[in-house]
Amino acid sequence: MSERKLSSRGARIVKALNQFADDLAAGTPIDTKYTARQVRVIPKPSLYSPVRVRAVRELIGASQEVFAQLLAVSPMTIRSWEQGSRQPSPIARRFLDEIEMAPRHFRGRILSAVADGGPSSPKRPSGKHAKNHARQG
Repeated sequence: MSERKLSSRGARIVKALNQFADDLAAGTPIDTKYTARQVRVIPKPSLYSPVRVRAVRELIGASQEVFAQLLAVSPMTIRSWEQGSRQPSPIARRFLDEIEMAPRHFRGRILSAVADGGPSSPKRPSGKHAKNHARQG
């Protein structure tokens, strides 16, 4: 390692790391002197075969079109996953994992969207009915 002059921040970091190493070597209980946190590692998204993609979709009772809207992809993308011509991306696989873990939640989301009239805003009438709609609004 080359001998370079450390910045003041770098020197503080090296000093703190040396102190930490000394404390470890001395057997000092780390949590008494340092802030220690335990973090659970989130597993990588599962792999999804075409059969498994379809099984997740059917788990929530969605058509390919509705499932595509839920996942914010095209229906063609859902078809390609279910036919095995394409693999879901890692973020899509993470979403599929979430759906598998809580299918009732996502089935409820679909049902509430249907009850609310769908994900898009209501369309305004066009043509001769537009004038009547404007007068009423």
